[in-house]
Amino acid sequence: MSKIEQSKSGPSPSRIVPSLSALLAFERVAAHLSFRRAARDLSLSPSAISHQIKGLEERFGIRLFARSGRSVVLTSEGERYLKTVQSALQQLEQGSRELHDRIKDRERVLRISAMPFFTRTVLIPHLAKFQTNHPKIDIRIDATHEYANFDERGIDAAIRYGRDKSQGLRLDSLLSVSGQPVCSPKLAAALREPEDLSKTTLINLVDQPRAWPAWLSEIVKQSVVPKSELWFDNVPAALEAAEHGLGVALAMYPLVKGWPAYGRRLVAPFDMQSRRTQTLYLVTRPQDAHDRRIRNFRRWLLGAVKAVVDRSVVG
Repeated sequence: MSKIEQSKSGPSPSRIVPSLSALLAFERVAAHLSFRRAARDLSLSPSAISHQIKGLEERFGIRLFARSGRSVVLTSEGERYLKTVQSALQQLEQGSRELHDRIKDRERVLRISAMPFFTRTVLIPHLAKFQTNHPKIDIRIDATHEYANFDERGIDAAIRYGRDKSQGLRLDSLLSVSGQPVCSPKLAAALREPEDLSKTTLINLVDQPRAWPAWLSEIVKQSVVPKSELWFDNVPAALEAAEHGLGVALAMYPLVKGWPAYGRRLVAPFDMQSRRTQTLYLVTRPQDAHDRRIRNFRRWLLGAVKAVVDRSVVG
């Protein structure tokens, strides 16, 4: 009994799929109807190709090629199987190419998610230095208050306030910030003590409704009811409203020193910051700790934050 006849019961289900090398050999022989030309394409010997085809035929217990001297033709079973193999190899080629392109893109592009306020006070003013030092890295910044979804949105690094939703991520401390009242110079002239805040409008952030009450209870230590309140959903809008004299906002100090108008159109009516602090973090995946792009970005970012903190503001 031949080996092909002996194997007609077929291979076990767990080993039904042949090796990739065997499938490539089959596809090349079918494409050229030549063992020699298939061997040349795959940089193998004709005997190695013949061995791969023989193994496939023994595995399935059928003839894939009919041989006549040196020429070969596909059998009907071989023709049907070729369509399946070609489709599978094409999918593997496409998937592999897409993966390769993503990896190449990942090496070139660094995707950053950052709060709009941080983007405006730290990233934008100092980004030119990063581009000069790392011209082969393209930066894409998503300025948003939403927490970065590293898996779904392809984010490489995020700058966030506090440790919420940080499970499974690496957090590098960037800066501790505290609350400091800011307003226009004209309004500041009418505010001599924190108690005078009862005479004006307090500008609040929708996602930080307890910020002003906490600051007032710590600094004033008595109930202060403002004349009115104004609410915004982001820090830049709140600070711009304060610049225009619409009220007093509570800014992140010392990060607010990087705000373009700070010290001129936006000033601190009293030199008082809350002793309560929150920390800004650079958030990354632990597995990316040795990623060259992220290491370079982390080093640059620490320098950019320090430049903002050390900025001398003339009021």
